[in-house]
Amino acid sequence: KEEREPDLFEAVQDVGAEDVVRVVGEPLESDQAPGGVEIAPTEYEVIDEAGSPLPLEISKDIEVDLSTRLDNRALDLRKPETLAVFTLRSKLITAMEEWFDDEGFVDIKTPLISKGGAEGGAELFPILYYNQDAFLSQSPQLYKQMLMASGYEAVYETGTAFRAEDFATSRHVSEIAMFDVELAYIDDHDDVMDVQEESLRYALRAVAEDAERELDLLDVDLEVPEDDFPRVTFEEAIDILETEYGHFPDDPTDLDTKGEKLLGEHFEEQGHPAFFVVGYPDEKFYYMQDVDEDDIASRKFDLIYKGQELSSGGQREHDVDRMVEVMEEEGVETANFEFYIEALSYGTPPHGGYGLGIDRLVQKVAGLSNIKEAIMFPRDPNRLEP
Repeated sequence: KEEREPDLFEAVQDVGAEDVVRVVGEPLESDQAPGGVEIAPTEYEVIDEAGSPLPLEISKDIEVDLSTRLDNRALDLRKPETLAVFTLRSKLITAMEEWFDDEGFVDIKTPLISKGGAEGGAELFPILYYNQDAFLSQSPQLYKQMLMASGYEAVYETGTAFRAEDFATSRHVSEIAMFDVELAYIDDHDDVMDVQEESLRYALRAVAEDAERELDLLDVDLEVPEDDFPRVTFEEAIDILETEYGHFPDDPTDLDTKGEKLLGEHFEEQGHPAFFVVGYPDEKFYYMQDVDEDDIASRKFDLIYKGQELSSGGQREHDVDRMVEVMEEEGVETANFEFYIEALSYGTPPHGGYGLGIDRLVQKVAGLSNIKEAIMFPRDPNRLEP
């Protein structure tokens, strides 16, 4: 206060926005101060002056477009709300890893450079690897399965994947954070869904308890789904869309963005923010196992959370002869996957797993409108810096 330290009060009038200062003083209780404590200063020093004018307003009350925020991310991260997103993100990942550690899963790290993509297609980023052509990793899928053949019974990885998709949506980026899981000696894909359901519930509960301040800053009332996640077949999901909403996805073998959103509304009205869609037709990647008694469905599932696909998974094909047959039918260059085929040819237990998009999970938990807000320094077709 001016009457307590008049010279000091006069000196601080020249402090600029975002200057770095050192303040020494006496802590005093105050109902109006953050945390209930304020400092009565006795010493004051400007350590470093901020450049002016600032390219970005830090004030919560001033709206700034996302592109400007990302261009000036270092300043944007000073906002309490932005910082809260990444504190929440850290706590969410920590909670998920804690659950898997407690359940005996092994934390693994797989290569980010590969000779080919697990899922193939045009979504690969080519790079020059010495005198060979190589690609940035699209998925750790092949390596997770190789570890199942190596004797590991349960693994997880908090890693990175790359998708060279040309898009401009609020739910896609080119460099993505993934939480991948694989477990052996399963009966079927329901065992994998059980693991995902239990681990996600644990993580959401932990965040609801340990990140109250961050959730409050983001104005989020986080609902922890305590009931079992509904598991509906793809055919049942399509029937709901057609019957209740008159919506017919353009691709009859997959759900579109609008379909996911409408299904999310349908199940949230019943108190289920998370649910599984199981048995997609024509989703027969060479590593995915078909349902024996069904000529159409595969043992593949998606987890939809708050109206958006959060993960894909299923039971894998452990019969290597059958898998190679499918690879050849799909035109996959088996020569690029000899290391994988050989690893699975010496006896592989029934296994399955999934890959969960961490960025999408953070986006939904934090109530963000764009996935880029959930990533410190996002990458998309138009952004390579900062």
